[in-house]
Amino acid sequence: MIRKLVRSRFLFVVPSLIFLAIFVLFPIIDIFRMSFYQWDLLTPPMFVGFENFRMMLDDKWFWNSILVSLKLLVVSVPLTFFVPLGLALALYKETTSSKILRALFYWPYMMPAIAGTTMWKWILSYDLGILNYIMKTLGFKPVAWLLKPTPALVAVSLVRLWGLTGLLMMMFITGLQNISSEYYEAAMIDGANKWQIFWHVTFPLLKNTNVLVLTTSIAHLFRDFAVIYALTGGGPGYSTMVTPLYIYNSAFTQFRIGYAYAMSVVFLLISLMITVFSIRAREAR
Repeated sequence: MIRKLVRSRFLFVVPSLIFLAIFVLFPIIDIFRMSFYQWDLLTPPMFVGFENFRMMLDDKWFWNSILVSLKLLVVSVPLTFFVPLGLALALYKETTSSKILRALFYWPYMMPAIAGTTMWKWILSYDLGILNYIMKTLGFKPVAWLLKPTPALVAVSLVRLWGLTGLLMMMFITGLQNISSEYYEAAMIDGANKWQIFWHVTFPLLKNTNVLVLTTSIAHLFRDFAVIYALTGGGPGYSTMVTPLYIYNSAFTQFRIGYAYAMSVVFLLISLMITVFSIRAREAR
């Protein structure tokens, strides 16, 4: 039996399963367990049942953080889909210049999030930022990018786009390079123009890549903490206070650990539903 197990392919999966259990499955189970406790790090956890979830129903700032996350989803995800797609269409052919440009676009993704966001915080500064300096030079009024709710949300979306474009572009490039040239040759023989080839040949054949890009973009959004923490801190007011940041503040500023666990459970379920819905919607097309 042991010899048969050693010879089987299942043996190679065991380390991954152990890693998955220790660092993914057990923590998720523990999150659900601790959501039924009240804990402030100073006293032992006390079982309170569904009290944390009842508190959540009355917490307007938690639901505001969900709304902010959804607003960011609506603004940011289309940007992180179509911009990388456009760049991939321009750079997927193997030339020296395209390889150099790919590396340049991929570089922001490799940069530490805090370092890149700090740079953007200086660029978007109202008084000292280079962006407002250029706008004033061109005769435009400076924009309070980080001082007003709507510009702050736009600024967060643009910084996310800057950081994710390289990764998502490379996903699209991989998908484009896997499309056989025979499809394009057949379309050109039928007299299709470039737009028709893209819409009726390229885009449908990128179906799996589209799903992967959408899922990756949404996953990064729902775990995006460092960018917003360093750029706006959730402000001005609570206008960019996404749920992960609100959970962090509840846990490590207000020391409501059990309540933070409960919010994590709800946010995890909401994130899962949105991801499944986006995949089903994409596959249905």
